[in-house]
Amino acid sequence: MGLSDLLSLIQNLSERKKQTAIGSASVIAGVALLIAYFQSGPNALSYAKAEAAVAEWTASPLDHALYQSMQEAIHTVPALAKKYEASIAQTLLNTEKIHEALIMATRSLERVKEDVPFHTHYAQTSLLIEQGSFQQALENAVALKEQMGQSYLAEHRAGSLLYAHNLLRIACLQQELRNRPGEKAAWEEVETFLQTNTPLSHLLLSNFSEKEISLTQYIAARKKSL
Repeated sequence: MGLSDLLSLIQNLSERKKQTAIGSASVIAGVALLIAYFQSGPNALSYAKAEAAVAEWTASPLDHALYQSMQEAIHTVPALAKKYEASIAQTLLNTEKIHEALIMATRSLERVKEDVPFHTHYAQTSLLIEQGSFQQALENAVALKEQMGQSYLAEHRAGSLLYAHNLLRIACLQQELRNRPGEKAAWEEVETFLQTNTPLSHLLLSNFSEKEISLTQYIAARKKSL
């Protein structure tokens, strides 16, 4: 899964995603990029059969029989978990299997937290959002912003897009928690970033448009209502 796949997941904001700050499924799927592929394992035929089981379930995630086959496959071929566990967690989230998704997502994040601490922090906050723990999620998002520092808005820094998404998440969480002063301040910070008129700000704008309503229009409407 490439960056374009991650961005396409974020692009289609539903009302629920607006309220719960960018949808954790997209972030968890993005983290799948960071999980190492298997180094050794079963023979090619066994691996191919296991991959086929995962693919069949992914195509029909509501089919319970295929779900059971997929679970057996990743238990039979443990290396498959390293490759697919995060994307499986995303599909489980999409089908409202929250408990199973959280277990898999947590395991995936444990594998990469030392290599990509900021992305792991962001994804762990996404899991809090899925559980409805908005106050703790907000505290985590603010902590991540402070840890990263504003230097991450410089486009040559790895993690710049993550920093920008986290700014937007903070504003959405403030809105969810009905903290009017906090929400206004957060939107103003996002607005300041968008006014930099950089390729990164254009990317954020293009990814958060829905039904011809731009992010800048949404921010203006929110600020007017506060």
